[in-house]
Amino acid sequence: MISKIKKRDGTIVDFNVNKLTHWAKWAGVVGADWFSIAADAYKKCPENTTTVELHKAMIDACLDKEDTPHLMMAGRLLIGQIYKESFGGHDKIPSLQQFYIDMVAQGLWEDMNYGALDLIELNKVINHKLDLRSPHSVINQITTKYAIADVETHKVLETPQFVWMRMALGVCKDEPVTTRVQSVKEYYKDFSTGKINAPTPNIKNLGTLGRGYASCCVFKSNDNAKSLAAGDHIAYAMTCASAGIGGYLETRSKGEGVRKNTIKHAGKLPYYKLLESAVHANLQGGRGGAATVHFNCLDPEIETLLRLRHPTTVAKSRIGGIDYSFGYHPYLAEKAAKNEQWMLVSYKASPELHKAMYSGKDDFYKLYDDYEASKGKRKYVNARELVLEFLRMQLETGRLYEHNTYQMNLHTPFKDTIHSSNLCQEIGLPTEGFTSVEDLYKAEDGSGEIGLCNLAAIVAGRVSENDYKEVAYRALKMIDNVIDIMEYPFANLKYTAQARRSAGVGITNLAHDMATKGLKYDSAEGKAYMHRLAEMHSYWLHKASVRLAKERGKCDWFHKTKYADGWLPIDTYTKYVDNITSQPLLCDWEGLREEIAKYGMRNSVLEAYMPVESSSIAGNTTNSIYPIREPVVVKSSGTNHNVFIAPDWEELKTQYQFAWDVPQKDMIEMYAIFQKFTGQGISADFYRSFKEGEQPRISAKELLELWLYRIKCGMKTVYYTNTAAGVKPIIIDDANCESCKL
Repeated sequence: MISKIKKRDGTIVDFNVNKLTHWAKWAGVVGADWFSIAADAYKKCPENTTTVELHKAMIDACLDKEDTPHLMMAGRLLIGQIYKESFGGHDKIPSLQQFYIDMVAQGLWEDMNYGALDLIELNKVINHKLDLRSPHSVINQITTKYAIADVETHKVLETPQFVWMRMALGVCKDEPVTTRVQSVKEYYKDFSTGKINAPTPNIKNLGTLGRGYASCCVFKSNDNAKSLAAGDHIAYAMTCASAGIGGYLETRSKGEGVRKNTIKHAGKLPYYKLLESAVHANLQGGRGGAATVHFNCLDPEIETLLRLRHPTTVAKSRIGGIDYSFGYHPYLAEKAAKNEQWMLVSYKASPELHKAMYSGKDDFYKLYDDYEASKGKRKYVNARELVLEFLRMQLETGRLYEHNTYQMNLHTPFKDTIHSSNLCQEIGLPTEGFTSVEDLYKAEDGSGEIGLCNLAAIVAGRVSENDYKEVAYRALKMIDNVIDIMEYPFANLKYTAQARRSAGVGITNLAHDMATKGLKYDSAEGKAYMHRLAEMHSYWLHKASVRLAKERGKCDWFHKTKYADGWLPIDTYTKYVDNITSQPLLCDWEGLREEIAKYGMRNSVLEAYMPVESSSIAGNTTNSIYPIREPVVVKSSGTNHNVFIAPDWEELKTQYQFAWDVPQKDMIEMYAIFQKFTGQGISADFYRSFKEGEQPRISAKELLELWLYRIKCGMKTVYYTNTAAGVKPIIIDDANCESCKL
């Protein structure tokens, strides 16, 4: 029984049960049993407990219920606690003007040159009541991951609404004084009502003294020591800047000669280990697994590379701190389907063949055949066995990704070569290796190029067709503003990023949107809707980029894009997609083509579909375009406990479709529909369940057919492969049996 309680200021007073019930009743919402929550907390807390501990006990009791009403109650309890600790109570929240002055004085916010009248006007629109209408998962995610806080005292210094306002102030700080207050209002509304989902670097850094806004960095290293060192330097610096890393190391193979063949090359593994160290040396509490290394199917080390993350790989050949992506050309698929041999040849032995893999043209086929007919150095593996080994590792680890080198360079607005994707596999940007580290710090005359992409997502279901035009414009303008205000660690990166102005705007909350409309991922109606949404998304982003070109000028490297030659996404997509849904084009693409020819584009590329794992919780949305995995997701780390429930689960539980239940073929077709209108790629996840307690088993025929279907549908990339079995050996039935002939 509690008789005494310690207050926040350290004083000990008699316990007053009425205060406990007052808090519980205040936080209670329709459907939540506030009385039982208070009683449960009272029972669990020992004598001489603190008010903070008692408050937390109520929150924990709510979370244990794992239903929406009690999560809403937990959210009110949490934000109420934050109001009390930060401001002295919910009735003492400072005005925006006072908060701005205080945060700038403490060096926590940037002085963005907003005047007193500006802040007084903006204070009228900030709506702190929105915090009281948010579930615990939203409040907890924002205040523990994004809001400014004292890491020693754990005192939260920003409430969610101040976070959204900070971002709006930050993104608009350099806009014309005559219009920026109105722009801030619009962005605050977009952020606070969840129409635009901003990426983690933006939420954390906009309006602060931090300047790392880029979500993704893609680089290439050439086949020499200085260029490889430059790649490590890029990975180290960009990880510090909060960017996820994607790399392609164009190095020779193990055992090949170096320095006129006087030294044997150690192969790729030592360089992968260096990259792993460079990334993890500067995580600073950021992303885990922050780099994905890309290699291709020609590599003589391919059998080793495929197993780098597998737990059964011997320690000296296992590099588990980074992820990997297997690059292939459709010619490999042809060889695997026919059960023929596949040639492995190093970059040193045939650089022109390796380069042709990334051309997006058909010249690779002839070059491959010509080299095979020559007397060049090579070795052979069975194509089908190679592909099946890759697919096995993909299933068993979940962390071996894939990229179609041909498709990435065909269905893209870029004329320059794309060698790899990013950490999460949705970014496809041109890269070129640097001659040395010094060249990173040169601008125009730098020898290489880093691909840098800034991201955002539009929240499906919260933006009507009538509003899509303006929301797409603001999402793209946010990225355009960020490109100009961010700090770049390298002079060359600043020059190329501002010359390209590459954007990646995706969609999130599709699962909730589909459930609300009663649509299924594997239905004809669902696919028709996704086609309309993907088309509308791409079209209005293009219109927004033309609009920005009129206002601010086209990007400096517009001539390096296919847009300058009249290209649109509808020109190079894989036409098989039209067999998936018969939905016609509804937008005026030819009129758009004429506008681009006249005004140009502000951005070199526009679309990319990212996972939106973290920020989706802050926005109370389902993530990306995936179906939901589970209705309730519980994440715990240290003392932090977060419970996320799919939006409107109690009302829509019969309408939601689980990822495990969507047939693999329909998942491929869903991604193909979005890829049709996407200049970059998609973080495409797949899900496969096995019977509990049984040895996971799958036929080689099914695996190969699904992989071939991904290629047929024009998919560029695949990200996670999720299996209910976890990381376990998976039996793949004999690929050479009669039933597996393709």
